[in-house]
Amino acid sequence: MTNTSGHPNTLLLNQIHGKKLPEICVRVDDTVVLGRSPECSYQLTNRYVSRKHVEFEWNESHWLIRDLKSRSGTYLNTIRMELGEEVELHNDDLVQIGPWKFLVHIGGAETSLDENMVEELDKAPLHEKGDDVPTLVRTVNGRYETNMDLLLQLKSDETVNREMGWGIFVDRYGPIICGFARNAGLPSSEADDIMQTVLFNFFRVADKFEYDPSKGRFRGYLKRITLNAIRQRHRKKREQNLDTHGMRVAEDPRDELEAAFDREWAEHLLSEAMTEARPKFEPKTWEAFELYGRRGMSAERAGERLDMKPETVRHAKSRVMRAVREIVIRLREEEL
Repeated sequence: MTNTSGHPNTLLLNQIHGKKLPEICVRVDDTVVLGRSPECSYQLTNRYVSRKHVEFEWNESHWLIRDLKSRSGTYLNTIRMELGEEVELHNDDLVQIGPWKFLVHIGGAETSLDENMVEELDKAPLHEKGDDVPTLVRTVNGRYETNMDLLLQLKSDETVNREMGWGIFVDRYGPIICGFARNAGLPSSEADDIMQTVLFNFFRVADKFEYDPSKGRFRGYLKRITLNAIRQRHRKKREQNLDTHGMRVAEDPRDELEAAFDREWAEHLLSEAMTEARPKFEPKTWEAFELYGRRGMSAERAGERLDMKPETVRHAKSRVMRAVREIVIRLREEEL
C-alpha cells in the first residue's frame, strides 16, 4: 500500500493504541485485511486477533468496515460489531481490534490553521483578577443547536449573553482539554491549570475569532493551543529547576501528542452520545446493550443474566446501537 494521503477518498487508520504498526493508508482500489495471519495486508500478532479479523473496502462512494467473523470481535465506536457485519465508516470513527485502536481519517491532508490566530491565542495575557474574565462554573443546562451559535454568543457585546456562552463553552470543551492533559500524564491540578489557560485565552480573543473552515476546524485551534500551553508550562518549570514529573508528554513526538488529543476528542463525543441515548431505553434494554454490545459477553450469557432470550438481547443491542450511531453523526455535523 502506497502513501496516498492526498487523495480525497484515501482511508488512513491513525494508530492511537497498541504495539506500533506501519502506517495504514489505503487507496480506493485496494481491499485491506487486518489479522494475525502473515497473509493479511497488515499483520496484528496477538491472541485476541483472528487470523483474518477485519476488512476495509471502498464501495463506490464510501468506505466499509467488515468483520470477518472474528472470534474476539471488532469494536466500532466502542460497540462490538456482529459476526460478518459490515458498516459504513466515517471520519473520526474509533476502531478497535484486540489491543489496537485506530482513529479513522478519510480524505486528503487537513487544511492549515490561521497561524496569526494561533499566535494571538498563545500570547493572550492572563490576569489573576478582572471583571472581564468569567468564573469557571458549569451552571448552564441548555444547549445551542450548533457550535456556530456558540461562537456567535461568545462574540456578543452583551455581558450576560457572553457569559452564558462562556458557561456552555466551558462545559463542552473543558472536559476534553482536561481529560487529554490528565491522560497525557499531568497531575489533576496541572490539568486544571492547562484547561483554564486555554479557555481563558480563547475567551479573551473570541471577539476577534473569525471561523473559516478553509483555514482549519475549530478543534484544530483548541488542539494547537492546548499542546502549546503544555509545552510552555514544561519549559518554564524546567528553566526554574522545578519538578516536571508527569509532564514528560511535553517531550513526546508531535504526532503522538496530536493523536492523543484526537483520541480524547473522539471518546468524549462518544461518551456524549451514550449519555444522550441512555434515557431513551428501558434499563433492561440498556443493560443488554452494555453486556453484549460493549463488554463482549455472549448473547446467551447476557440473556441468562437478564432473563432474556439471546435473540432479544441481540435485538436490544441493535436498537441502541442504531440510536447511538445517529446521535454520533448528528454531533459530528454540529461540530465546527
